[in-house]
Amino acid sequence: MGIIRQTAIVILLVGLLSPGLLAGGFETTGLGSSARGMAGAFRAIADDWTAAYYNPAGYAFVYDNQFGTTNGFTHFRHELTPNYRYTDDLGNLYETGVYNDRTLYNQHEVHSMPGAGVVARLPVWGETTFGLSAYQPFDNNLTWTVWEPLLAYNDSIYDYLPTDQIVNDLDVVAFQLTAARQFNEDKMAVGIGLQLLRADLLLKNIAFRENPMEGELSDRPYDKIPELVANDGSGWGFGLKAGMLWKLNEKTNLALTASLPLSITIEGDAELRYIMPRNEYSLSEGNPDRYYFGEVEYNFVRGLPIRLLGSFETELNLPASFGFGLAYAMSEKLTLALDAEYTMWSSFEGFEFTYTNLSGLAPELEDDAVTNEFFTADMSYPTEWDNTIKAALGARYLATDYLTLVGGVSYDQSPLRDAQEITPLFVDPGNKLGFSGGIIAAIDRWELGLITSYVSYSDDETVGALLDTDNDGVADNFPGTYSANTYETVFTVNYRF
Repeated sequence: MGIIRQTAIVILLVGLLSPGLLAGGFETTGLGSSARGMAGAFRAIADDWTAAYYNPAGYAFVYDNQFGTTNGFTHFRHELTPNYRYTDDLGNLYETGVYNDRTLYNQHEVHSMPGAGVVARLPVWGETTFGLSAYQPFDNNLTWTVWEPLLAYNDSIYDYLPTDQIVNDLDVVAFQLTAARQFNEDKMAVGIGLQLLRADLLLKNIAFRENPMEGELSDRPYDKIPELVANDGSGWGFGLKAGMLWKLNEKTNLALTASLPLSITIEGDAELRYIMPRNEYSLSEGNPDRYYFGEVEYNFVRGLPIRLLGSFETELNLPASFGFGLAYAMSEKLTLALDAEYTMWSSFEGFEFTYTNLSGLAPELEDDAVTNEFFTADMSYPTEWDNTIKAALGARYLATDYLTLVGGVSYDQSPLRDAQEITPLFVDPGNKLGFSGGIIAAIDRWELGLITSYVSYSDDETVGALLDTDNDGVADNFPGTYSANTYETVFTVNYRF
């Protein structure tokens, strides 16, 4: 019991100081102490319950039943220095209230990414090994405060402004049933995992829309009307994981894997909030052209927000991936592993939100065709990401009968290889080089693992001028300079029975 307490204290203390890394796009880094410590180079080893994620065929060579849990504690520490300015017809730059030329940080949070699984060998179809697991293959969580209205636009609206103006909280959880079987005793195995996928999405963003009014009502600084969009919903889908594992000889393993998630339809509640301008002169009693309550124009000068509630629908297209793995036992104590993965991020095309059942619009705005179209327009956040390659080299060393050391290095391409694709919703500034390491302590049938990693992004990225890629009148990028750091601690507990 003394050894257990001391090991747990060491793991906890080191864990509190441990940095980590995230894979490209919004893919998580994976599961488990062996795999994470080896930088993900685990396909050709896959000898614990986390094989459900890396290579389902590995279950066929797991000869004891086991239960395991893992948890990653992640802190995104990203920076943005905005340069969000419009250009008028004369080439002059002008502001809309974005905090330009100031270093902004995403809101500080520590996110938890738990997972668990059980493996059991059953006397079915030649002792097929089954497993049931739950884990997060995809995750993103960023929150920013980037804007407040100019005093000349509206000087009395601040109590209506949220601080979580840009949010992308995307969680995809896989509930996976895995089965694996040997087809050539101790030589080759095939495994398959059937996934039920649950996606939860909270996406908030700010868009600057062209004022639909004419004349003085849309003169600067009233020409851009900020729209704060909030979409909160969920959806279910299916996926498939498959793998093959060959033991070429006593020292060498070879693996092939494929992951094929299907599209998920996400539905939920939407809020469209418009921060309207306040024009004192148009409200003053001394103005012969003064606007009055009930007129369309009155809504564009009185300075009160317009808030619509309704429903939304969008499609989440997750990327398929294909992997290769090779493991070689240098000795009874040391194993080296090499992994490569190709991920088809080009299938992820961003989000396009379709709104229905919107309510809250004043009757005069709802009856007017121009304003009705303006306030109820669908929103889109398109992306044009590239496919990526990730490579990892890892090592596992049995130092003693109860202590194993793991380490690895990885290289991960960014799908956002065009810097213009970087926005506060998805911050991935450049390719990443990661270094990882950790310890696994074995005590009787228990295994306790702690993994720590460090990632280095290739460079800061600068997004230039505003772009409207889908020609809907709303900028699809967010100019500025981006940099990123991610810290993560992974703690695992496994029990063999």
